[in-house]
Amino acid sequence: RLGGDRQEVFRPILRPLGKNVVDMETDLREAIKKEALGVFFQPIVRLEDQSIAGFEVLARWTHPKRGKIAPSEFIPIAEQSGLINELGTYMMEKGAAQLAFWQREIKMSKPLFASINMSSRQLLKHDLINEVKAILSRLSLAPGTLKLELTESLVMSNPEYSAKVLERLRALGAGLSLDDFGTGHSSLSYLQRFPFDTIKIDQSFVKADGQSARPVLLRSIVAMGHDLGMSVVAEGAENEADALELYQLGCEYAQGYFFGQALSADEATKLLRSIPAETEPA
Repeated sequence: RLGGDRQEVFRPILRPLGKNVVDMETDLREAIKKEALGVFFQPIVRLEDQSIAGFEVLARWTHPKRGKIAPSEFIPIAEQSGLINELGTYMMEKGAAQLAFWQREIKMSKPLFASINMSSRQLLKHDLINEVKAILSRLSLAPGTLKLELTESLVMSNPEYSAKVLERLRALGAGLSLDDFGTGHSSLSYLQRFPFDTIKIDQSFVKADGQSARPVLLRSIVAMGHDLGMSVVAEGAENEADALELYQLGCEYAQGYFFGQALSADEATKLLRSIPAETEPA
């Protein structure tokens, strides 16, 4: 799932049909049911003034006996077992509710947005449209601020079907973000057909590697996104030099450790409340 040409240290949890997997699946199901799964928020920053523009919503699991379990361990189990649908719905509802609270309680010059990751199983769900419609109508979010984030490989696995579903989601008022851009094999002709409003450049393009072609590729991706009418978010901004270079290349937004790791809802709220008053409309 993470690609070739890499090493992965074996852990018992990786055994495909072991008792650990069965136990973890049961525990994960229980955690979702009891709303014990952590919902965290990684800041996405507007590079122009380094203000917070939104958050990516991330799942975190602290198991009562095993302690913290990395998403790289429990997400594949959720996908393998079909629990990914319940997990996806849980994250979308929690993330959207928190976004609605922020938009209602914290006045900013531009409405905050939240990006929610979606899986292939979710995209194929027959009631996905109704789920999103119910959430948007119940919470009265600013149009386009609940961004559903899909990977390039996901939409390209069934481009015709994906295009239809995405058009319907966009018509409901959901934002659409294309994640990990540049790592897949999408045809540009297909990319024009998908109604994405945002592309996220994969961090592999952002990290310095000493190759002179990297800034050229970055600039080309940013320009292409703008030509297609999309905003551009860069992942993996690790330091001030990354942030400056991305801004100079025309990228509007960035996320990464330089701008903050994933925060709890309370921590994110405190951060937003600490923003100086001049960010609010006059």
